[in-house]
Amino acid sequence: MSILVDQINRAIARSEGLDLRQLGDHARNRTPSELDSDAHLRQRHAFLSDSLGSASESDAFFERIINGNELQDVNYLARGERATKAVARIAIRDASGRQFGWGTGFLIAPNVLITNNHVLPQTQIAARSEAHFEFELDIDGSPLDFLTFGLAPEKLFFTHPALDLTVVAVQSRPQNGAADLARYGYLPMVEALGKISEGEWLTIVQHPRGERKQLCIRENQMLKRDTDVIWYSTDTLGGSSGSPVFNNDWYVVALHHSGVPEEIDGRIQTIHGRDFDPSRDKEEDIKWIANEGIRVSRIVETLRAALPSHPLLGPVFGATPANSRMPAPGPTIAQTLRLPHIGALATALPASTTTRDFPMNSHTGVGTTRAVSLTLNIDSTGAVSIASANSSAAEAYAALEAAKKKAKKPPAFDVPFNAAYNDRAGYDPGFLDPAVKAHQVQLPALNAALQKRAVKLLVVDPFDTKNTHVLKYHNFSVVMDEARRFAIYTAANVDFGGRYDLSRPADVWRLDPRIPTDTQISNFYYASNQFDRGHLTRREDLEFGKSRRDALISAADTCHWTNCTPQHARFNQSKELWQGIERHLLENAITKNDFRAQVITGAILDEDDPVWERFDKIQYPVRFWKVVAAINDSGKLFATAYILDQSAVIDQYGIEAVGEVPFAAFDTYQVKISEVERLTGLSFFSGPATKSTPLSDADPLASPSRRARSSSSRVSRREATSQRPAPEGYVMLESLDAIVDKA
Repeated sequence: MSILVDQINRAIARSEGLDLRQLGDHARNRTPSELDSDAHLRQRHAFLSDSLGSASESDAFFERIINGNELQDVNYLARGERATKAVARIAIRDASGRQFGWGTGFLIAPNVLITNNHVLPQTQIAARSEAHFEFELDIDGSPLDFLTFGLAPEKLFFTHPALDLTVVAVQSRPQNGAADLARYGYLPMVEALGKISEGEWLTIVQHPRGERKQLCIRENQMLKRDTDVIWYSTDTLGGSSGSPVFNNDWYVVALHHSGVPEEIDGRIQTIHGRDFDPSRDKEEDIKWIANEGIRVSRIVETLRAALPSHPLLGPVFGATPANSRMPAPGPTIAQTLRLPHIGALATALPASTTTRDFPMNSHTGVGTTRAVSLTLNIDSTGAVSIASANSSAAEAYAALEAAKKKAKKPPAFDVPFNAAYNDRAGYDPGFLDPAVKAHQVQLPALNAALQKRAVKLLVVDPFDTKNTHVLKYHNFSVVMDEARRFAIYTAANVDFGGRYDLSRPADVWRLDPRIPTDTQISNFYYASNQFDRGHLTRREDLEFGKSRRDALISAADTCHWTNCTPQHARFNQSKELWQGIERHLLENAITKNDFRAQVITGAILDEDDPVWERFDKIQYPVRFWKVVAAINDSGKLFATAYILDQSAVIDQYGIEAVGEVPFAAFDTYQVKISEVERLTGLSFFSGPATKSTPLSDADPLASPSRRARSSSSRVSRREATSQRPAPEGYVMLESLDAIVDKA
């Protein structure tokens, strides 16, 4: 309720100086031509011209609107029925799963829903909440069986308190059926101005108080606009927050979120004739003067600035007046489909076929339009099949069949995933030997500069209040750099002795909802170049656990974008040396009965790292580091450090995707742990947190006996073929056997 009160106070501040009640009275019997400015009316005419295409049709439509003629073609109802399918009831749930509030939301792209910030203010709430589609009455007044879809904030979550909007991904499959979310289409968000004029009538589709879907189509008149909002006189109730506001041509013009309340002496009034008390009164108790919606143009502008390349938002940014016009429902291409209630119609038809021309575009979505002609067979059971088609339809159908053949088979199993993130213990410092505190390897300490750059958690764990920036996963932890949007480090527990030989399901990469979406680099960056999605903590390293199921869950957690950095394909596909270091150490330098290690890794985030011209604000790393700690044959802790440099192969072959390139060796070095500390700003410690010692004390490369010895013999063999000599103090690795693992 406090979030809602904040939004109401913002609405009051925005309307300061306006007498909205008087504006409503003044507008009631007037037309847009009398109420709106010439500049706004020109925008309205231009929008109609772009959306309709025909000059004569747009002129006629414009004249009807500005003169207040509200007569509509009869397909207005059919088009509206299609638009309402994308609207859902939001069930807001607490940590125990209890429903404690309602809202409304609607799809604005495939698998993307928008609602208010005061409905879904946090990723944790979104992960628990649900979207109910078809919670409505059918044509006979009987309630439909609604479908429940979970939300997926790990794929997309963006919220903006000032504009009171939240955009969140939705799961494709319902929790209580076999249908696909695509059946509901989506409502395009057109950034272009001119969708509405002052004095025009509006329609709101809503779930008031969590009730079945309803329309408000009378006494809904736009009164005034501002930069961020429009005001209108519409009957809405609590639970309508997040509803789409439509113009008379079924374009979304605003996101309904709040209203301007009646006030007496600065105190909000209720419909019961007393002061509003947020501790006992509900949203529906407030007495409103007018309602307020966030303008669609402002929403798209905000999303474009915050997430310009997010793959799920492409349809939002590509919406235009022409490609977003709501068509009337028509048949869709399918080899065989079943239409409800059509059997009786088929028996009454004089022939066994019917022909129909229709536009071939996405269901209420953004796409091109092409006319095709189909002849359909309809039998008495309602089965429909294609009897014949013109060339355009045949081509489209052939393409559909070809795509189906190319589609990958779904994995044989799904890896369980807990989107609430309340079961992750993260990296365990005592993993190597729980009984010996001296063998603990602590998470790296951040220097003052890194502490300022580390991304803070949106919600701090009440049982771990000292942790404000460590993301805990299954068997590993991550700290993110806010400016670079890559990990400062990942720290993992690795148990080769407990690994299972698992079939690998397809990687499912996820955004982490516990930190802001805009602090993570996701899939948009990895297209059309030679960068692979490089795991920092390897998936294979975490394929261990008490059971195969636990091992699968642990490994799948590495597919978070927080654990990903751009690694050149030549490296990521030829990784025997870099990714074989841990296994080599465990198999050759430690007790044979114990195959545990602590592996801490990350990218060296240099200030002068290069950028890819397509995303010139994202610097990609060219060097990576790794620190590996384990227990040796003598029962003592030892730790080694390594650096990989991919700059030479990038310099030679670039990163643009231009086909296969010859394999070029990456420069891999063993270095002192102190060198990694110098390059990263991190400090590594062992022992209990209250009495720790530098981890470099356990580094064989830094031992007194090693300091007196030169590494030139190891470097000289490599220098004959390397493009660059090894830096002083670096041990060039041509093979795993070159690793220094003893003092």
